[in-house]
Amino acid sequence: MVAARGRSTDRGWLQQGLIRSNMLGKTLLPGDEELGKKDDDHRFVPARRSAWSGWNHTFRWRRRRNLLLLIALLVVWSLHRSMGGVWAPSEVGGSTSPPGRPHNPSTTYDKPTYDNDEPTGAPPGIAKPHRGETASHTYNGQVRFFRLARTLRPAASRSRGYEKENRNILFAVSSLQSAATLLPMICEMSKWSRNHVHAAFMGRADIGLEDLLEINGIEKEKCSAVWHDARPDFMEYSSDIRSENAVMGAMSHIYSFLHPQAIIMDDSLSEDAFFVRGIRVKSTSLDLPLIEVPKDRVADFTWVTRLDAGSLRNWHTPTVDILVQVTPGSSSVLRLLKSIRDADYSGLTPPRIILELPANLDISVKQHIEKFTWPPHDDAETPAALGGLILRRRITNLHTTQEDSAIRFLELSYPATHDSHVLLLSPQAQLSPQYFHFVKYSLLEYKYSTFGQDDNTALMGISLDLPSTLLDGKNALAPPELGDMHTERYTKLYPNVKSVPFLWQAPNTHAALFFGEKWVEWHGFLGNRVRKHQSNAKAKPRKKEVSETMPSWAEYMLEFMRARGYAILYPAATPQALVTVHNELYHAPEEFTPPQKDDDLPTPSDLPEPFLKGDIPPPPPSHIEPPTLTPSTPLHEALPFTGDLPEIPHLPYLQYTGKLTAHKTIVKTAKEYADVFRKEIGGCEVKDGKRRKVVKGETADLFCFGEEDEEEWVSEGDADGDDGDGVDKLKEELDKLLEEEDAENGLLGSSSSSSVSVGMASTVSKTSMSTSTSTSTSTSMSTTSSIGASKATERVATDEF
Repeated sequence: MVAARGRSTDRGWLQQGLIRSNMLGKTLLPGDEELGKKDDDHRFVPARRSAWSGWNHTFRWRRRRNLLLLIALLVVWSLHRSMGGVWAPSEVGGSTSPPGRPHNPSTTYDKPTYDNDEPTGAPPGIAKPHRGETASHTYNGQVRFFRLARTLRPAASRSRGYEKENRNILFAVSSLQSAATLLPMICEMSKWSRNHVHAAFMGRADIGLEDLLEINGIEKEKCSAVWHDARPDFMEYSSDIRSENAVMGAMSHIYSFLHPQAIIMDDSLSEDAFFVRGIRVKSTSLDLPLIEVPKDRVADFTWVTRLDAGSLRNWHTPTVDILVQVTPGSSSVLRLLKSIRDADYSGLTPPRIILELPANLDISVKQHIEKFTWPPHDDAETPAALGGLILRRRITNLHTTQEDSAIRFLELSYPATHDSHVLLLSPQAQLSPQYFHFVKYSLLEYKYSTFGQDDNTALMGISLDLPSTLLDGKNALAPPELGDMHTERYTKLYPNVKSVPFLWQAPNTHAALFFGEKWVEWHGFLGNRVRKHQSNAKAKPRKKEVSETMPSWAEYMLEFMRARGYAILYPAATPQALVTVHNELYHAPEEFTPPQKDDDLPTPSDLPEPFLKGDIPPPPPSHIEPPTLTPSTPLHEALPFTGDLPEIPHLPYLQYTGKLTAHKTIVKTAKEYADVFRKEIGGCEVKDGKRRKVVKGETADLFCFGEEDEEEWVSEGDADGDDGDGVDKLKEELDKLLEEEDAENGLLGSSSSSSVSVGMASTVSKTSMSTSTSTSTSTSMSTTSSIGASKATERVATDEF
């Protein structure tokens, strides 16, 4: 019993222990939902797992996470260093941006030193390329210019760069190919010393500026341009966006210090794309003219180096309209249109064409005009080209008087502004390929030049054609020679030149450019002239001075030019001409054409005419027909004096009769003619001690209609509102300058005949109207010869460095 009870007791104890241990395990780690519900009131918080249990698994997981976190931090740190270390606004402007924003790459490397030493080598985070490899263009750091200030500051103080108007011209270069193209042009402009020439290199090439000049054969001692290294740090590794921002940033600095009047660059097809985008955007925002030298045409653009800053500043200002009045049966206009289309307009804006067609139009002319596209090439796609060709066709071919014909001609075009100019062409004309380059060159020089702005007040326009006869169409014209120039400088520098350009008080009806403000003034003159003639029934026809082979409007223009003392600049006689006027297919002007016998309309002889007509029509003209310039001849080589356009006071002057006269007599002669014109044609009665008030740009003083107020009459000694007295004073000042120049011409003989000396001698005098007390010597002129030094002292005291 005892034994049995004892075994039973031990067995029960063991059984109870197993049950309790099992219940405890279920409580701690419940596996069965039904069992778990028995201990709902006795839930225990699981005990913390001991440190040693599961150590290996936890350690491995944390170590992997820490390693990944460390790697991520290293990547972020590397990106942070490669983006420059500091995210701050760059020198070229713009706001801050985090890494990876390509649209604003102005955040870059800022070297953590206290000096301004430019960092060398590759930027942080970018490997340096091996020999022969190209650097990767991926760097987008902050733009900093370490080399630009060292040349900008001295140049600004010596060239009056802080002033908005100065003589600074900037050549901007990026690619090495463009540098080789423009460097000779830069030195050529520096040689003439009309401008302060600056050249800025903004390319990616890892080459020193001195090495670049040496490779291209440029010697600073002989080329007086100011050279600027406008590349930022790490330009070789810069992305396109950073490089574009660097170009714009460099232009901002250059403009602040130099205020260049114009920017000259190579053709956009030859330059780096980022540079073209940046320079175009910045030149537009700064309102600076951007001049692009056409690809492979730098020789044809050499004439640009002869222009001063005033002319280059107005590069895009003038516009030109070609005006052609086609007579009935004149199929020669087809040759003219072909020469216009085939001409060279590279780097220039083609002109607009206005054609007046007769009522009876040849079928060949009609078909040709229907297929004629203008402007040529890619210019036809621009919005401005939509009105490039304007056609006007007459309804009838009724007999017209000289007066009606002149009115119809002048109504064909009216300048919108004084910068809109008219190029008149005869249907018999044939143009050379360089004709429009000459138009642009002479227009910028004689109309917009800073140094010649006071000389062009009496210039009516510029002729492309040199007539062989006088206005009467009978007597031969004797063009002036080199010895007739009003200075000895050209005689000493260019002794082999035979024919020279000259001023002539005579209209040209074949090929001439008329300035916009003079065309407007002539328009007002003709209106008053016609009104006065029609209001006077007793007016008698006047003797004609102009041949009937020329249109009737030429007679009115001659009256206008004589009354105002205006003249037209005619070119020198050269073996090859800018324009050729052909004799075949000539048609007389309609107003001078005999009427047909079966026409019942009144003939011109039955109608009142302002000028006498001959009983017999004159024979057709016989012009000299020199060949036009070949396309391979650059313009500056075809013109005398190596393309240098002489100043107006230096040119010979011919009266309308062809007689050579002095400049100082023109004003007096014009005043005497105007007095006679007012009395005989204008109907003005002379008042004692009084004269009509002359207003610049108007011709009302030449006519009296009985409607004049007392304010329109001034005393003889009163100069208020009288532009004529101002012209008198101006001419007197010019005469004094010419006398002083002639007195100093002895200094010219002491100089050498080097190319630098020749260039200086023939152009420095173009600063004749400057008046300043500055006496410091220009850096850009420091290497010139004694010619340049003597003329610079005389002429360019105003704008010296």
